[in-house]
Amino acid sequence: MTQSSAARAGRFHTGRLSDGLPQALDAWRVTTDDADVAARVAHLLGGEPQPNEGTGGAGLAYEVLTSRESVRVLMNGPEAVAAHMVLRGRTGIIHDCNGVEFLSPEEKKGQPCGCPPLLEDRKLAARHGRGPMPCVDITFRIAAAPGLGAFHFMTHSWQMAAQLSDLTDALERVNGPAVCDLTLELVVYTTKAGRGVCYRKPAVTVLGSPDTVAFEPPPTAEPTPVPAASASFRKARQVPEPTTPSAPESSHSVSVNAALLRRSAQVLGTGDHEETVIAALSEIVAGRQQTAELVQLREQVKQIAAIAGQALQGRDSSPT
Repeated sequence: MTQSSAARAGRFHTGRLSDGLPQALDAWRVTTDDADVAARVAHLLGGEPQPNEGTGGAGLAYEVLTSRESVRVLMNGPEAVAAHMVLRGRTGIIHDCNGVEFLSPEEKKGQPCGCPPLLEDRKLAARHGRGPMPCVDITFRIAAAPGLGAFHFMTHSWQMAAQLSDLTDALERVNGPAVCDLTLELVVYTTKAGRGVCYRKPAVTVLGSPDTVAFEPPPTAEPTPVPAASASFRKARQVPEPTTPSAPESSHSVSVNAALLRRSAQVLGTGDHEETVIAALSEIVAGRQQTAELVQLREQVKQIAAIAGQALQGRDSSPT
């Protein structure tokens, strides 16, 4: 990426410091040193400009806690995405590569870095402090007000790193400035231990060229709230297992029987799709009809699993 951070209008963030502790947010937070930019961002994306206390006073002067979990942006081709792998030590960066060869220091530049080829192996090495973590830097302009200047978003998300190839390919196909949605996607699922988990992950969706895509998405409802108060960053924020609401007005979550879904996945042969199935059934709903439909769907899955289980038992008990 060629554009220096000094030339940027501001930064997008997924969290902030609250009373000295990291806090995950449900909507984008924007910081800037320009009061006019802060005021304009608040007008476009919601929120109010305020002194930036979310980084302990060490960041840009102003922050806006927006009401948007998704912002439509303009990205200028694959060059808008920069990524490398970094391992930091007590004295600073001790490993800087692109996953294949060193990017720095100069005397090592171009030499093999020794990182494992598989993403899972890289994650394992990083978890044990033996390998670098991804550092992804995305530069963009707010589509509705490109004249504000360039913003950027930095993340160490492994999920984002895994999708970079698809993202740059999609930007390449647009062959010019691309309209994209920068989103904090809500992920809800149940672990194998039966614990309810939810968190938000950053994602970029390439929509097309400015000639074919509107700079503002159609009006939507307010950002979907995470079904638990934001807390300190962990690998994934754990919340109590969702329960079926007695009244849609008081709760928008539905219960999920993890053991039943695991059995259904085994019987139906869905295998690795367990989390996908659970996330779909745990999806936030609004309205009594949708809640009833999900309850009915769970009952149907239960019946299918029972019938299939009986069939398997009958097959196993039949003489050979």
